[in-house]
Amino acid sequence: MSSYLFCPANVSKYLINGLNSKAYAIIPDLEDSVPDKSKSGALQNIINIINNNNSNNKYIYPRIHNSSNYEWNNTQVDELSKLNIHGLMIPFTNDFNYFSKLIQYIKSINDTLEIIPLIESMNGIDNMQNLIKQNDLKFISFGKYDFSLELNIDPEEQNYLINHIKQKFVLNALINKCYPIDTPELNLNNTKLFKESCLTSKSMGFKAKLAVHPDQLEIINDVFNKVIYDEKDIIKIIIKYESLSKKGVGSFIFKNNIIDLPVYLNLKKVFKENYE
Repeated sequence: MSSYLFCPANVSKYLINGLNSKAYAIIPDLEDSVPDKSKSGALQNIINIINNNNSNNKYIYPRIHNSSNYEWNNTQVDELSKLNIHGLMIPFTNDFNYFSKLIQYIKSINDTLEIIPLIESMNGIDNMQNLIKQNDLKFISFGKYDFSLELNIDPEEQNYLINHIKQKFVLNALINKCYPIDTPELNLNNTKLFKESCLTSKSMGFKAKLAVHPDQLEIINDVFNKVIYDEKDIIKIIIKYESLSKKGVGSFIFKNNIIDLPVYLNLKKVFKENYE
């Protein structure tokens, strides 16, 4: 579950590139990356792309535009829920009650969808435990840029403060048996700094990271998928994954790590190269 790639939903090329990328999951985005006047067309674009292209085993979690127009929010949920997707990412507003109602509405339409909240405010941090428990969440993500706007700080200059908040976010998630996904980074030029950021995220306890460009994926995957197992562990994982896969289960936990298709395939390769 290493890398989640945002793809502006109003640009077909980006969505198709995302499906063909090395991302674990793609997030067709109806929120910040799409101008308000283009959001309706972007929703239709997601529908067309997903219905007419191979997903290439990608997990797909469209991020809805969580607006004050509740009818528009419901329309997005209604249309996206009909697609072959794995879940929805929802930006968390300061209205906790409405957010919970929106999740319940999604479940009433399609209860198989995984909900990934994007926490971008102190109110979201403070309400994480209730949010996770009340809605039985398995994943939760953090967004530092809107969070920084609320605090009126520069997220790069006040990096120490942001990391302090992120550590609280991770603890809240893990204590409640929910897997935390770290914020995207908008600086695309400094790959060394980006790798350091990924290493720091993993050391904090994050299990994955959001990406805004395909060039970031290789670093994210290398950092978060690097799990060292001995031969016996690898054999156990391969056998268990293949057994559960036949039952329709696509992931499980082994020694506090999520084992899913990309990890399984990587370990199969490692086993073939080193032990067969």
